[in-house]
Amino acid sequence: MEKIWKIIDLINWGKDYFESKSIESPRLNMEILLCHALNMERVSLYTKYDLPLNPNELNIIRALVIRRAKREPLQYIVGNQAFMNLDIKVTSDVLIPRPETEELVELIVKNHKDKGKIKILDIGTGSGCIALSLAKLLPESNVVGIDVSDKALAIAEYNKKFNTIENVSFEKIDFLKNCNFLTNYDVLVSNPPYISLREYEGSPEKELFFEPRKALTDESDGLSFYKKFSEHFADMLNNNGSFYLEIAYNQSKQISDIFEKNYDIKFHKDFSGIIRMVEGNIKV
Repeated sequence: MEKIWKIIDLINWGKDYFESKSIESPRLNMEILLCHALNMERVSLYTKYDLPLNPNELNIIRALVIRRAKREPLQYIVGNQAFMNLDIKVTSDVLIPRPETEELVELIVKNHKDKGKIKILDIGTGSGCIALSLAKLLPESNVVGIDVSDKALAIAEYNKKFNTIENVSFEKIDFLKNCNFLTNYDVLVSNPPYISLREYEGSPEKELFFEPRKALTDESDGLSFYKKFSEHFADMLNNNGSFYLEIAYNQSKQISDIFEKNYDIKFHKDFSGIIRMVEGNIKV
C-alpha cells in the first residue's frame, strides 16, 4: 500500500534531508517551501499537520526541494523577499535584498526625514528595493533608480506597482559610461558590485552563483564603481548633498583612499559590528 504523506511527515523528512545536504536552518527551509507550495501560513502547517497531500502537491514540493538542495536561494524559489516592510519580487535577474542594505536605508531616512522635498538617485537599483523603501519612508522625496539591465528594471517597475509607490521612477542608464547629465541630487545611494573577481571566483558560497554576476563583481578589484563615484559625485550633488554606499567587509581602507581627497567621509558598522557603509559629502 502506498504511503500517505501528511504535512508533518514532509516537515520531518525535509528537515532530515536538508540536514544531510548541510543546508542551514533545515526545518525552516522546509516550512517555507511547504507554505509556498500549499499557499499556507506557517502556523497552518501545524494546525493542519495531519492533512494528507495529493500526488500533484507532492510532485510540486519534490521539485522545490530538489532546487533548494542544489543551493538555489529560497528567495528565488518562492519569488519574493521582505525588505523594509515591502514585499519585493525577486528573480535571478536581480540581487536578493539583504539585511545590511536595510541598515543603509535606515541611515538615510534618519539623516533626511526632516529635509522635505529632496532628490534621491539610487545607482544600480536592481529590484528597486532601496529606491522604493526610501520613496515610501520619505514621502516628500523624488526618487530615481537607474540600472543597466532591462530585466532588472522590469522587476523594479513591477515592485513599484505592487507596492503602490508613486514618488519613484526607474530609468535605463549605464552609470560607468554615461553619468555627466546626472546633477542636482540631495542624496546619492548605491549598493554596487563590490566583490573582486578573485573573491567571487573563489567563493565557497554556492548560493552566490545563482545571483546575477554583473551585480556582484566588477570583474576587477571590486573598486571600479567607487573610483567612478569619486570622480563624479562632486558634480552630481547639491551643496549640502550626501552620498551613502554599501561596501565590502574588507574595503574601508581602499574606500578611504579613493574618497579622502575631495570628500569628508565616515564609516558605519552593520548589526554584526562590521564596517559595511560609508557616508560622505563634498569637502568645503
